[in-house]
Amino acid sequence: MRFPVRVEIPLDDGRTRVLQAETVVVSHAGATLDVDEPIPEGMGLQVSPPFGGSLLAEVNGIWVDGETGRHRVSIRLLDPLSWTSPERFVAPPGHEPERVSVGIHPWVWQMLGEYTSYLKETSAEAASPDAVAEGILERALMSDGQFQKWFAAKITEDIEAWEEECVREG
Repeated sequence: MRFPVRVEIPLDDGRTRVLQAETVVVSHAGATLDVDEPIPEGMGLQVSPPFGGSLLAEVNGIWVDGETGRHRVSIRLLDPLSWTSPERFVAPPGHEPERVSVGIHPWVWQMLGEYTSYLKETSAEAASPDAVAEGILERALMSDGQFQKWFAAKITEDIEAWEEECVREG
């Protein structure tokens, strides 16, 4: 599977250098990248694929391709550990997510209010019904193994569809 990736390499002065690369081989937990210049083995990178999210990776192999003469690096994903991990889509601190409203039955709303009161009484944390509802939804979605498998398959399907539509055969 081939797709472009943006690679950010940390520099000694705290800045980063951005390189454009392309995947040559993709596995569940890493990839081989075709790059314009060598990247040192053991280097930590930020990798951003075109289908969203950002991943922390480490270079665990470097070589020059015998056929093309191009630099190749093998990367191992560190955080998250997979291209299809839902954690890739978690917003960074300070990012305000898109707001949605959910209509619920009045009795469920009353139960949510009571649950919020219960949480306030049993923990030192202040909570609003919105925050409690967000937590319930997040826990439900993150703990549903069947959904996680479906979500990973859906992301893979989206990657493949993107590849068919956007990537030219070379």
